[in-house]
Amino acid sequence: MTQKTIIVVEDDALTAGLVADIIQTMGHAVETASSVQPALQLAQSRRPAAMLVDVNLGAESGLDLMTQLAGDPRTASIPIVAMTAPNGPEGGAALERAGAVALLEKPFSAEDIITLVTAVIATGPK
Repeated sequence: MTQKTIIVVEDDALTAGLVADIIQTMGHAVETASSVQPALQLAQSRRPAAMLVDVNLGAESGLDLMTQLAGDPRTASIPIVAMTAPNGPEGGAALERAGAVALLEKPFSAEDIITLVTAVIATGPK
């Protein structure tokens, strides 16, 4: 398997670290960001194979980040996995409109992350 770069955007440091550790055990490189602007800069400079984006980034919106990524030709093809609690106010349709290709509902297991990241990488750019 070829090592890919995955960006995890999560404002909770513990969750970000756990998700990053799981992805690293899969043999991939992981970059993390806790807010919108650093995540945009990472996406533009690293061109990751996928991004996992928390929908609620404290005072910022993961939906806004996803919309910005989808609207930028440099990042529009990056597959985005939205991470959120079930029945969140954003709903599946809003996530899809913002550019998410998959949903990872919290709380999730290591197996959930591995299965979803594997599937998204196998599918390739959107």
